[in-house]
Amino acid sequence: MTAHIRLRVAAALGALVAPIALVATTAAPADAGASKHKHDVYIYKAEKFLRLAGVGTDTSGDSPTTSLSCNSGDTVLDGMWVVKHVDQYNPPPPDPDEDPDFPSTSTAGGVYNDLRDVHVVASYPDQVDPRQWNFQFENRAYGDAQLKLYVTCVRGYTEYTNSHRHQVSVRNLGFTSPGTNPHPSWPATRSFWEWPGQPCAADEYFVAPGFNLGVTTTDHRLVGSYPKFGSAGRSWTWEFGGPPATVTFYGKCISRKVLVGASHQHALAMRHLPSSDPTAGSSAAIPVGDPFEVRYSCDQDQPSYSGYKAAVGWFWMGNYWEDTWFLGMEPRPKTRAYSFWNGGSSSAQVTLGTLCVNSRTANPIL
Repeated sequence: MTAHIRLRVAAALGALVAPIALVATTAAPADAGASKHKHDVYIYKAEKFLRLAGVGTDTSGDSPTTSLSCNSGDTVLDGMWVVKHVDQYNPPPPDPDEDPDFPSTSTAGGVYNDLRDVHVVASYPDQVDPRQWNFQFENRAYGDAQLKLYVTCVRGYTEYTNSHRHQVSVRNLGFTSPGTNPHPSWPATRSFWEWPGQPCAADEYFVAPGFNLGVTTTDHRLVGSYPKFGSAGRSWTWEFGGPPATVTFYGKCISRKVLVGASHQHALAMRHLPSSDPTAGSSAAIPVGDPFEVRYSCDQDQPSYSGYKAAVGWFWMGNYWEDTWFLGMEPRPKTRAYSFWNGGSSSAQVTLGTLCVNSRTANPIL
């Protein structure tokens, strides 16, 4: 018998939008002349289900270490998950004959025996295959867990227009392992990390923010993932509940212009909405209780962004992180659907945002 989870849905509230430059100035050919054309930019998602065995007697399930890939020739921009369900916890009856194989209190399940006991150990872009995103989970609940995994992808080239196309430029930043928590004054149960390496260039945005906590012996959970304050979208910040013993971070950079093709270039407009500063972003109220879904769309506050796709999602829990669990997010064409569990005694506020990328290039630019 399984427990049924009620899922409630709400739209995020209005945003306070801080402007970010949309396009970078680039060089264009003298022969572009009066040519006025645009190219479609194809951003899509791939998905799959994952079933994780619990610590109970049913030990069959999928591997907790897995991956998901874009199509050949394309590049992954973001990887994410949603914990959908955990089977109901049925504690075993008292052991009548002191059987050593009988489940004990130490093996009878996690702290909550629900969706909150599914830990995300790693979620990051592969360093060899630009199409691939790698995941690692740990289900500490007694019952089996069902998850859904996603990646958002950008096609390697624009669509053909005027008998030519352009390559979309995404480069790998690699990975880096910072030495210490840069905010040691914070409580020991919360840690804060900024991308310590070289950020993206002035004409790029940071995408594919990933992490690998490396060990599963301590409790830890993601409580924030968002553009670094003051970086204009060129760098990233992660927050965890529980100080990771080891952590490795990953990232890529997407250019605001496609590569030269047919002797000219185009701008690729993109922008963080509602802003690159979580404290000024769209604030969603998360009520107490069951898993709660809240959505943020590229054109939710500004209709002019209806042609943009939500390529990378981010969130920030602020001071509500202790009692609020991030269960993941689902990418939709221009929307992110975030799932949270508020285990506190009052409503929580969570900040949401997305990097939105225009589905068409600009005209040839100078």
